[in-house]
Amino acid sequence: MAELLAKPDVPLLFHLEEVIRLGAEIAERMRLPTRLRAKALLACALHDIGKATRSFQDYMRALRMVQEAEQRGAPAPEQERLRRIARQRKAQAYPHALASLPIALAAEGNLPSGPGESPGAFEATAAVLSHHSPLGPGLYKGYESLPDYLWDDLPDLLRALWELMYEHGVDELPVLKDIEPQIRILARQAPAALLEQPLPFGNEFRTLRGMLQRLPTQDFARVKTVLHLADWLASAKSPCPSALFLSTGTLTVQRSMETRGQSLRDFQRRAQSAADREILLLRAPTGTGKTEALLLWAGRAERIIYLLPTQATTNAMWRRLRGIYGNDAVGLAHGRASYMLRREFDEDPLDLRLFGSVFAKPVTVATLDQYLLAHLHGRHWEERRSLARGATLILDEIHAYEPYTLGLLLEALSREPPARLALASATLPDPLLQLFPPGEPVDAEPDLWARRRHRIRLCGGRLTDHGLEIAMDLARKGKTVLVIANTVRDAQQLYRQLREAHRWPQRALLHSRFTLADRARREEEAQRPQPGTILIATQVVEVSLDISYDAMITEIAPMDALVQRMGRVNRQGIHPPAPVWICQDWSEGAQRVYGREILLWSRELLEALPETPSDADLAYAVQQLYERVMSDPAWQRELEDGRAAMREIQQILGCYTIDLSDEEMKNRFTARRGTLSIEVLPEVLASEADALRERGEMWRLPELLVPVPIYWLKEHGAFFTPRTDLGCFQTALPYHPEEGLQEPEPQTAGPRGVIVE
Repeated sequence: MAELLAKPDVPLLFHLEEVIRLGAEIAERMRLPTRLRAKALLACALHDIGKATRSFQDYMRALRMVQEAEQRGAPAPEQERLRRIARQRKAQAYPHALASLPIALAAEGNLPSGPGESPGAFEATAAVLSHHSPLGPGLYKGYESLPDYLWDDLPDLLRALWELMYEHGVDELPVLKDIEPQIRILARQAPAALLEQPLPFGNEFRTLRGMLQRLPTQDFARVKTVLHLADWLASAKSPCPSALFLSTGTLTVQRSMETRGQSLRDFQRRAQSAADREILLLRAPTGTGKTEALLLWAGRAERIIYLLPTQATTNAMWRRLRGIYGNDAVGLAHGRASYMLRREFDEDPLDLRLFGSVFAKPVTVATLDQYLLAHLHGRHWEERRSLARGATLILDEIHAYEPYTLGLLLEALSREPPARLALASATLPDPLLQLFPPGEPVDAEPDLWARRRHRIRLCGGRLTDHGLEIAMDLARKGKTVLVIANTVRDAQQLYRQLREAHRWPQRALLHSRFTLADRARREEEAQRPQPGTILIATQVVEVSLDISYDAMITEIAPMDALVQRMGRVNRQGIHPPAPVWICQDWSEGAQRVYGREILLWSRELLEALPETPSDADLAYAVQQLYERVMSDPAWQRELEDGRAAMREIQQILGCYTIDLSDEEMKNRFTARRGTLSIEVLPEVLASEADALRERGEMWRLPELLVPVPIYWLKEHGAFFTPRTDLGCFQTALPYHPEEGLQEPEPQTAGPRGVIVE
């Protein structure tokens, strides 16, 4: 028994014992019913039993020899020879998850049936088979060889595992002497062939692979979640399941506020008093403590998942919550999370990256896309969905999503509601709330809504006509001025005019078409403007930055977007009303992004506002816009399209993870419409990217990439070349750190709804 290894320095039985112990505690914290708990622990016990093969043990011993040679400082040629042997043994080792299949199948197939349990309920078997590769139609397909089991060692190993499971309360296990002959019979054929073998299922026959696909989705997901979390914890530095759950949330938030000298506002107290309510509907103006109110309401939760619309807002909230709950307690999940974690901690923080990505940290800050992609069966959907079901889910800035995304969200919430749910925004219109289940409304107190932070001035013409003259006049008086255009093209044009025609010294430009590194520097500068600074920006400032300028000039946009933009001026409301100029004529690009009707409606609403509107006036204007927009048949169709897409994908896939090599499924696998982008490498930065590859620092490649609308690759294909060595496209479009990536001259209009920030 002692010779069987899970890793070069870890005995197999020790590892399995640890995973069973951790799995038992995790299953308890997840409140799994008795039947599923037994299956989860069976999966924990058997997931690596396929390592009891001659080829895998040869590989482990070869790795041990490599480690020993490194520790004793053996000559380099000897170390390389041993590494070469280890690589050969690795290639020859039988896949241990596949080798575990016959044993798991025999054991689970002989468990007593639970009440109402259908035949073929092999959740533990499916979890074991897929614990290293996602369950799917091609998993191990065509793998025809037989495992080289160590039959002399397997019986003793199984007996030890049965004893461990009995100790942890699994008391209905099949008798080993009854299933050992079945294991040997099943092992006479290649395990992969078992997956294609027809088996009786009620009055019909199905392949085992088909039966695994049609398992009860939630049951399979929970069993696999326990297995994965226990297995990952067993390999972590501190295998403690309690580290995955929040225990002192309310006290932690209160202490954080006290440390910063913040006293509770009335609406924050009311949110905290509503902690026993399952659904909270929170409406509070920008800069009044909305986040603290949400956290106080969520305080007693064991898990908080805080969802925001963009990576920039998510990164900012991640840093903020780490200051409250501590670095180890807060995870991050979005498309660039691995890069952010590596940069923040100056190493590869595997635990933070892995546990954060699957919502397993006590507090996870994520983009809404990550939550939706879990329900669309993206990678690790099982853990994300299982943990979200028991979590307190906070949807901040809920107004920021188009109808297709809202449709996906509504369908996900109706199919698998979280334990508790909060919806929050400074502009939380009633028509939007009516799409969600009813909850406890908490509004900020009247004096906060009565704040008059802005003095609106409507002007004719377009922003590009006379926006800079207004901005420079204010800046000459020492004001910090924010100028917002609706497209990158217009923002770049305004910036060039400011630099070349006006030679304005204190200028800045911010939009989405910078590299990650250049944009991060510009965001930092934007948060510390000197008097007389003119910042020209696009929609990226609406919900991405915590800034407060003295004045603003903006191109007209939908009313809700304008309110968000205005929140970046006189943010705290501690100064007299700040001047806000809104140019009422829009560009073709703006009309393509937002649609003519919405811009016309927003202009009407602006004209009806008082010159110095209160925050309540602005919220009511947003509500009026939503009443019109949401009654539009096209808006309702988009909403239903999102709901239908979620239902269809889940029905098609069952327990499978989506296969993105399938073009049809890939086209459906999106959390948003109209904002699809792809990251490209500017040609001028290619040598830097090559240097990163040569130094083994590919994790830094995102620093050099720029997001562009994906339709550019089709319409302007001559500017783009695939770089397979880097895993991205390279573009010949001009790039400069001061202006960002230049847009190709338009050939045809992009699709409506493509928001070019």
